[in-house]
Amino acid sequence: MVDMRKIGIGILLLLAVVLTLCMSAMGTGSVFDRDRMSSTRASESPEPVTLRMTYWANSQLTVEKNEAVIRLFEQAHPNIRVKAEYFWGDAYTGNLSVMAATNSLPDIIRMDYADISEYIEKDLLLPLNSYIESNVIDLRSSHPVHNQGATVNGLTYGINIGNNALVMFYNPKLLEEAGVEPPGPDYSWEQYEADLRTIKQRTGVYGDTTLTFKHFQVWLRQQGKSLYNSSRTGLGYDDDESFVAFFKQQLRWMDEDLVSPAALEQSTRGLDDGAFPKGLTAFGAQTYWSNQIDIMENQLGFPIGLAMYPGSGDRGMYIKPSFYHGIAKSSTHPDEAALFIDFFTNNIEAAKSLSGYFGLPYNPTVIASIKDSLSLTQRKVLDYLALVEQRGSPIDPPESAVGAELVKLFNSLQREILYKRITPEAGAARFRSEATEKLSGQANPRP
Repeated sequence: MVDMRKIGIGILLLLAVVLTLCMSAMGTGSVFDRDRMSSTRASESPEPVTLRMTYWANSQLTVEKNEAVIRLFEQAHPNIRVKAEYFWGDAYTGNLSVMAATNSLPDIIRMDYADISEYIEKDLLLPLNSYIESNVIDLRSSHPVHNQGATVNGLTYGINIGNNALVMFYNPKLLEEAGVEPPGPDYSWEQYEADLRTIKQRTGVYGDTTLTFKHFQVWLRQQGKSLYNSSRTGLGYDDDESFVAFFKQQLRWMDEDLVSPAALEQSTRGLDDGAFPKGLTAFGAQTYWSNQIDIMENQLGFPIGLAMYPGSGDRGMYIKPSFYHGIAKSSTHPDEAALFIDFFTNNIEAAKSLSGYFGLPYNPTVIASIKDSLSLTQRKVLDYLALVEQRGSPIDPPESAVGAELVKLFNSLQREILYKRITPEAGAARFRSEATEKLSGQANPRP
């Protein structure tokens, strides 16, 4: 007669062996398996976890929006705390560099499109593929194009937190007072200059501020040129005519008192402290992005308009990720960090709280869920992004490894030119010479 108790014990022993083998396999198995298992446990772990996060801020509203999402996340994950720190303006890049050099990067890093490739090259970021493949970071409904700027050799290092675009804001009250029509999709540089003159003559208000490095890049794109050559080892335009023309028109505007003095702009502290949000100009030509409209409207106290840069036509403008969220390779809590990134990207309540502040979401499910809750302002932004997507062209590759140095060089030369210490021709020659030296001498030019 068969002893059922022995069979039962045998089955239990067999199960124990199988379970032991499975656990051992998980301990030495693929990154995908370990990440999936640990990420599943992260929100249920009885042990409290504190995540460090850092981000760029240039207004109090940025801080408030970020903290609102953190509170929602902590409510959904009671055992996870997020300790966020932020830095104003240019100090952000400097502080991140110090953290990287001292191996003290936070778990979650918010990086601009222009900067993330540098952190990838320096091997400071964790590839997120295992989290994406296991849907811990759920991108199933999103088109891959939205995160391709942070993907290198098949590995994704950052998750786009929202789309936006460069924008020229305009003050509809001042335009109406001057009898100037709001800019349309085919707004030309010639019409823009005529409008600056009309605004100044009829209202006494400056038409705009001086242009910026971003305007110069779009200016080149409008002419079928680019700042960099294909290998990122030199400039992408052959002669200095574009540079000279860019500054000659600004000098003309300054001579006629059509734009605000350069000294006024250089004293600006933060997005809400510029000439446009103070009502001192009719157009906002500083480097503004579509997601910053809330700051402008909060400062002015009434709705404003959005327009593409003059002369953009069919190729100048582009859609850009506002920022990426990445996880430091040195993070001791990558699973929990991945949970936060997914929450920020895909949670409906988080998206409603943000209301497009960090750029509008690109997940169709999220867009459909929040569309009715968007304010009139954010619906304007949605329409504007659709226009840019229709009339613009693909974004240029990320900045060169020495891109930040080129911005500083350009800004320094711009001050010299606008204060008439050097001519546009001399500035163009120096920019070409010094930029070429920096680009050709970089240790790791961009592929």
